[in-house]
Amino acid sequence: MDFIIDTIFHIFFTFFWIAVLIIFLLKEKNKKRYVFLIFCIPLLIWTIFSYNHVLKPRFQDITYYINKDYETIIGKCIVVYRSTKGTTPSFKLENNDYYYNPKFNKINEDKTYRIMYLPNSKYVIKSELLD
Repeated sequence: MDFIIDTIFHIFFTFFWIAVLIIFLLKEKNKKRYVFLIFCIPLLIWTIFSYNHVLKPRFQDITYYINKDYETIIGKCIVVYRSTKGTTPSFKLENNDYYYNPKFNKINEDKTYRIMYLPNSKYVIKSELLD
């Protein structure tokens, strides 16, 4: 269930800024809106990046999640990143990055794990400590 909650969280914060921008541009009829638009260009770039690199793979994984069709890998955790790709922590296992929710999966460096993950987003559904 954490995959769905985390994905909804990303959807909300990715598209929230677009809704605010549209409302502001429709409401204001003065020069402030052009300054606001210039200020929001980096935010729009971030939104496009976030959609392409976070949300799109998650949308592709919804059918895998519903069918419980997970991929499994066993390996040693090299490093744990507390915050990457927005707000989702990740870790490096066998030279690949995997994303997880630390409330549901406890990952530590230099430990061997069996992880079940979604193939497109590399989101960890379940982790099992082996050593």
